Amino acid sequence: MPARRAAVALVALSVTGCTGGNDEPPPPQQFTDVEATVDLDAVAPGGVDVLGLGPTDDGALVLLGDTADPRVGYLATLTDDGLGEVRRLEDVGTQLLVAPDGTALVVGPDRITSVPASGAPTVTEVVLKELAAAALSPDGSRLYAATADRLVSLDAATGDTRAETDLDEGLTVVALAVPDDGGPTALMSDARAPDLADVAVLGTWDEDLEEFDLVELAPDRPASIPSALRLADDGTAVVSLTAGSSDDPFRVVTVRDGEVQASHAVPGTDRPLADLAVSADGRVAHLPVAGFEVESGVVTLDLASGEQLADVRLCEGQAAFGRVALSGDRLTVIGSCITAEAASSTAFVVG
Repeated sequence: MPARRAAVALVALSVTGCTGGNDEPPPPQQFTDVEATVDLDAVAPGGVDVLGLGPTDDGALVLLGDTADPRVGYLATLTDDGLGEVRRLEDVGTQLLVAPDGTALVVGPDRITSVPASGAPTVTEVVLKELAAAALSPDGSRLYAATADRLVSLDAATGDTRAETDLDEGLTVVALAVPDDGGPTALMSDARAPDLADVAVLGTWDEDLEEFDLVELAPDRPASIPSALRLADDGTAVVSLTAGSSDDPFRVVTVRDGEVQASHAVPGTDRPLADLAVSADGRVAHLPVAGFEVESGVVTLDLASGEQLADVRLCEGQAAFGRVALSGDRLTVIGSCITAEAASSTAFVVG
């Protein structure tokens, strides 16, 4: 079992892109206005359950399950104009991935349903029992899937297994992501140490799932619970977690080159973060925050300093937020405003 590494050093994250000859990079992207709200429950008479969300060139795709008939699903397009095309899927899977060409891959325990932007869906049979998470390589060729006890690399086009490895008993995968260069990165809960509390860890593999490294994400706390994972373009991992029950339990942690680089308390929330979005250059994270005594919305957090740069309110009162997708200058947040009326599944398009 590899040793856990936990060196913590606050550093500025690198910025990619042209600065026009000026040493100062352009201001990081911030979100301040709600451009549209979409009632997702209107897609089906009995309402829907949100299964997945993925960014596209001009918005997002959302995977919905029919609450009245869980075998039926819907793949819906979301833009700043609202709800676009809705396509019905039979025997819907649980994981939504979007390929570089815009093709949606809906991954389930026994099939991969490929849904092109136009044309009929195709189904490839696979065996992924107890599927926990899935991720697609940036070029769309490799699909990684985590089950209860193993990690598998599949050919995304054929479903053929390219490599696989067993997970140690006590490691549970919460989320997967794949950088431009290398194999998968997994956010996990580690319960392997006897008589000790579970801790949040980040695991990385090479493409062949042979070399493995592990980093503990909150080494200053006796226990921690992982929530969400995103990668910046340079491979920096940004994760959210809950660390103990102190005054600042909700954190965003950055990891690069196998070391924890920074750990920041999340402002304005008293609930764990279900998801987050990260700018391509890794400078900021966009975090949906909610709770009993806080404003419900999205905050933009500087990942080098931990400073809150901007915020936008999505609900006047309490709320519950789930998945987030960043596409260009639009952020899509799935959630529900909790009011006197029955809560509904809503997509907030923020600009």
